[in-house]
Amino acid sequence: MVENKILDALNGGESVAVHHKDVEEYLDLETCHEKIYLRNINPAKEVAAEILSELSTASRNTIYKKYTTNEIVKEIKKKAKNGDVLIVFNDLQQMSNSTVRIFLDILENLQIFCSIRGGTKNHHKRLLKKLVVIRDPEDEMVDITLAVIALISILAAIAYFKISMTFTGHQAYVILGSLWFALLIGRTMLWIKD
Repeated sequence: MVENKILDALNGGESVAVHHKDVEEYLDLETCHEKIYLRNINPAKEVAAEILSELSTASRNTIYKKYTTNEIVKEIKKKAKNGDVLIVFNDLQQMSNSTVRIFLDILENLQIFCSIRGGTKNHHKRLLKKLVVIRDPEDEMVDITLAVIALISILAAIAYFKISMTFTGHQAYVILGSLWFALLIGRTMLWIKD
């Protein structure tokens, strides 16, 4: 199901990001693209040099030393004019701001296929707007932490009220004080967990 969505988007000329997956699982999908797999997506100039070296006969080191980042980006645009180049990489969330700018510059000439396996930052938003983000329904999780905490809080309040009505004097203060202390420790542990 995910494979079909990826193929449809890529063959339709769109760039794709998959959530919580490794793009290497999908490298064998049959598309009409020349695929360039990037192991690292930072620093920006090295990434641009690696892309250009895959599109030309020059070595990455030569390109890196000889050209500026803007010159490398211009050359990538010239070499990938027909739009049949697919840049593949993992972990878009690790991409630096300068690498995002490079990909935004070259996105009109080629396509991106990447994964998002963590939280993204503000500088990723412009790039994400240009990608089709695909999620596998099987990977979706529902966070029930707040519901469980609310339920436990209600039960604790009921228990606290019942104990306060049952006992009197010193005994009530000791029991209620220990219960209150236990709730504070539980709340602190939840705070440390996050």
